[in-house]
Amino acid sequence: MALDNQQGYTDIKKKTTLSQKYRKVKKDIKDLEKKTGNNFETWAGGVETKYGKYGAQKLKSAENYLNYQKKNLKTQFDELLDIKFLSAESGDTKSMKYLKKTFSAALIELKPKIEKILAELMVKTLGCDQDSSFPANTSVYIKVKSIDLLNLLKEEPDSLVGQVCYESNPIIYQNQPFSMNKELRNRIQNINIPYSAPSFGNSNYIGSSGQDLFDITYVDNYINPLGQTVVGDFFKIDFFPRSSNTNKISEFLEDYFKTIDIIDYKHLYANLIQNLTGSLSIEKGDGDTVNGDFTKIMIIMKRIFGLCFDETQEIDVSGISKLSQSDNIDDSFFEFDEMDLKYIDFINSNIKIKVVEFEECQNVKLTVDSNSLLTAVNNLTYFPGQNNNNQLNDASEELTETMKNSFFPFEINFDETFLKEYPRALVMTILSPKTLLPLIALGKSLGQDLYDDVQSFVDFAKKFKTFFVAFVSKVGAEFVRIIFNLIKKDILSLSQVILTDINDEIRKKKEVLVLALIAIAVKLVSDFRSCKSVIDELLSILNLVQKNLEKKKKPLPYALVKSSQVLQGFSKTRAVINVIEQFDKLGLPTDPMPDGSPNLMLAAVDAIIGGIDKEETQNGQVQVAIDPLSLTPIGTTIPQVMFGKKL
Repeated sequence: MALDNQQGYTDIKKKTTLSQKYRKVKKDIKDLEKKTGNNFETWAGGVETKYGKYGAQKLKSAENYLNYQKKNLKTQFDELLDIKFLSAESGDTKSMKYLKKTFSAALIELKPKIEKILAELMVKTLGCDQDSSFPANTSVYIKVKSIDLLNLLKEEPDSLVGQVCYESNPIIYQNQPFSMNKELRNRIQNINIPYSAPSFGNSNYIGSSGQDLFDITYVDNYINPLGQTVVGDFFKIDFFPRSSNTNKISEFLEDYFKTIDIIDYKHLYANLIQNLTGSLSIEKGDGDTVNGDFTKIMIIMKRIFGLCFDETQEIDVSGISKLSQSDNIDDSFFEFDEMDLKYIDFINSNIKIKVVEFEECQNVKLTVDSNSLLTAVNNLTYFPGQNNNNQLNDASEELTETMKNSFFPFEINFDETFLKEYPRALVMTILSPKTLLPLIALGKSLGQDLYDDVQSFVDFAKKFKTFFVAFVSKVGAEFVRIIFNLIKKDILSLSQVILTDINDEIRKKKEVLVLALIAIAVKLVSDFRSCKSVIDELLSILNLVQKNLEKKKKPLPYALVKSSQVLQGFSKTRAVINVIEQFDKLGLPTDPMPDGSPNLMLAAVDAIIGGIDKEETQNGQVQVAIDPLSLTPIGTTIPQVMFGKKL
């Protein structure tokens, strides 16, 4: 068991990388055996150029704080993705495609889970249990800003940003899934006119059970209980009694969430593009405050993904684990140090001038064509309320290709970063106005007015930290579960290759040993019958050993030597892997050459160790001096020299 998480990840990556390199070396050696004759020319003519190119491939970031954010704040999900890529075949694009396909399929599976998680967490956040009720026949006023954390409702649904961020379906009253975000925008455009007006819903908002849930109206002022006029942007929510007359909060939430689609796929992919290029912010023309809040919430989510829950248990994806005592989630968790603030300013600056930087391009500022990227998202086809597995898989492939083409001729591999942004993009998609509406409205109905103080996404995360940390971590855990299971399959497969090689070596070595010993035995018997040479040789060796016995060193403890019987014996495979590890420590190249040709040095190492192993197996000899042994009551045995083979 790893005592330190980071060291544990490092050890896994190291062992996986060494095993992968060994497998690559073995494959290259087989290829070289087929191409014997060209090796010397390739080595002599290209080694200097290859090593020069190899050294030049080390990238140096122009911004230390950019590296700090991208590299030093790795989450468990990031680490596992790295391991997944290491455990896959070198250059295997199928692995990337399979992961994207797996994530797309996971979205279908995750929807009902997330609905349940949201409802359970909201009940707990409101300080309630499953049997708690809200007061019916009441009206509350909630600030638009308290549920519209990313200013979605300021966007026109027909604009490019609106087309990718709002639901794809038009507003069709009493139809499910209902396009509630569009309707919230519609309410804002029709001040003081309720959802239930004849020209709109013509009834209260109805849940999946067929019961009235609420009516909603946009107002710009209202009279508070003190008789004061409060001015601003508000949604007035009118609650109605349920048929059971219990008005359970848990039943209300479940009934509501089944009427909407909490994951709008175009919005998800727009958020993925936003996280990678800032396209939404560029297209909307957001200022420093909005952009800064977005970047801050990205940092906070990454911190949450990096938390370890219930350190005494294995990976928990059930959604019931508690924070470890070592993770003190207080306001300091949501604060930003100098390095963070520099990173935030750096991102804001790039969005202002509509550029983005990638390490693959040595942090050259590349122009972002936000219109083209978001248009590509808008052109995606899927059908709300239906299984869209194939469409989602196609969308992932199309978008990564679109991004690659957008920054041509620079070669940027978006596959890995695309996958790593999936959890954060999903969280940002789910926590839209329609999802937060019941939480804030029910909170106000219970007299919890502190929700009116929410002015930004960071404010929301701080005031609802229990909800936010739990929800983000559970979404992250679902993706960790997916990657963890895939890695287990990879490592088992990879380990099987190595174990097969080792077992084959042992079997072959035993066969060689048997044949060699039989040959020696036959030769000894033959020589013994024909002459005294063998006996003379043995006697001379015996005399030599007898002299050495007098100068013998202190032997190892019996128990320690006895325990050696469980060892497998020398393995050429393990020896080659050990050499690769030592090469890595010395900074010697252990990967294929930059042009893709085999690493001939490691091929030579494999050949040398193989030759030595073959000689040892065929002709090696072990001589063991046995001291006089006490035999009661006879006396002592005669000292002897025993012969054997080392396996």
